[in-house]
Amino acid sequence: MSRSLKKITHKYEFLKLELEEVKEELEEYLSVWTKHFGKYFAQKKSEMWVNEETGEMRETPPVDDEEEEIKKPKKKQKPQKLKKLYKKLSTYTHPDKGGDVEDFNAIKKSYEEEDFLELLKFAGLYQIDFELEEEDELLVEQSCTNIQKEIQTHKGSMAYAFGSGDIQKKLAVIQMLEQHLGIEIKKEDYPKELLDLL
Repeated sequence: MSRSLKKITHKYEFLKLELEEVKEELEEYLSVWTKHFGKYFAQKKSEMWVNEETGEMRETPPVDDEEEEIKKPKKKQKPQKLKKLYKKLSTYTHPDKGGDVEDFNAIKKSYEEEDFLELLKFAGLYQIDFELEEEDELLVEQSCTNIQKEIQTHKGSMAYAFGSGDIQKKLAVIQMLEQHLGIEIKKEDYPKELLDLL
């Protein structure tokens, strides 16, 4: 394996750990967010996302500009290397052939998400020979990019912005929420640490 491929592999493992951490944080922030503001979203039947840089609020998670331009998503062709590895792995893990159901489902998910590195990890686990070439670095890098996008999507939620922010940030998120929903958040619904400052 080339040095740059090894570096990308380490980056991938680091990003997976970061994603796991962000998901745990978001789960914690969501419980606080829902406790204080959930009823306002239930009334409006919406969920909000905030762009940390611009302050823009939207009801759907952010997507790439290119994706926004495309009205009807076309079925994207999977790279040949990805298909080839997926086919090899699925023959080893298919439940009808005595394979492990959990591994089979994880492999299928990795294939659908074009997570080439995760498929490579399964290939190592099942001792499947697979020749890795320099041009495969693009597929590997895409796995990292996909995780980075998922991290940004989680961090772009209002619950995350509120939970991870300082007092001023929390107040700014509440103000943005009020503006967007066109309502006033009752002071009694504020968390105690904010009420003490008002």
